[in-house]
Amino acid sequence: MQYTIQPLTEEEERLVEQKILAYADSKAPAEPHTEEEQLVFKVADEAGNLLGGCVVNVHEWGRAVLAQLWVDERYRHQGIGSMLIRAAEAAAREKNCYYLCLGTADYMARPLYEKHGFRVFTVNRDIPVGHVSWSLSKRLDQGIPDYVPSNNAAIERYRAEPGTKEDAEAIDKGLEQFCVEVVPDGHDTVTLSKKLVDADGNLIAAAVAGVDGDNTADLDGIWVEEPYRRQGVGSELFAVIEREAKENGVYVILSDCCDWIADFFFANGFTARGELSDYPKGHTAYELEKRI
Repeated sequence: MQYTIQPLTEEEERLVEQKILAYADSKAPAEPHTEEEQLVFKVADEAGNLLGGCVVNVHEWGRAVLAQLWVDERYRHQGIGSMLIRAAEAAAREKNCYYLCLGTADYMARPLYEKHGFRVFTVNRDIPVGHVSWSLSKRLDQGIPDYVPSNNAAIERYRAEPGTKEDAEAIDKGLEQFCVEVVPDGHDTVTLSKKLVDADGNLIAAAVAGVDGDNTADLDGIWVEEPYRRQGVGSELFAVIEREAKENGVYVILSDCCDWIADFFFANGFTARGELSDYPKGHTAYELEKRI
């Protein structure tokens, strides 16, 4: 079979992502009354100054991700973080989610999340370099009691309320500044996305991937058109991504998948950092890594 490997355009990347999502939906239908959306919550003072906030991404399989949570340094340890976690949980339940997940690191607030009933399901050693990070989850359908912090002064003065896109940007900026102070970026972001095309320019396979600022690479998705599956095409494309990742100083490639595609990743040298049981319902989701 004659084909060439070329960079993937942004338009093609969106098309490939749609193909991957459609295939996943065929394997695990969406939870009833649950749609993809992003929610923002903020805590502000009487003058409207942002004291803290969080961003929650709702996924149609019944999982919500607490993607960002940030509290201004001057207002920490007053119960604002707990207030935002409770707001995220309430919103996730309202959106018919049965899992709330998040990521944290050894310089963040893992003990606080565990007090709220979250449990570690993935351990990321030396990610970022010199640190440990974790993925945590909480089942929202198991009646875990709410945690009330001993210092709950904030609840008497403030409340969590819906935020805007501008609030989300401010939350992201505050969290990024905090993280960079602890772990400075060591690499410019680099796009690794590639496609395989035949002699007529038809797309055969594609991979969406890139290098992050902490010298890790993310393989966000890989797709092979059905007539070309189980012929080694996907593995050959991944080998190109891996080679370019090495050339860019990457030491580990991260990805995630569900059980219906896990064999491909394991055959290409990935190992499971952790797994989320019964997600989607009746399946298992894996967080993966390949040290290179």
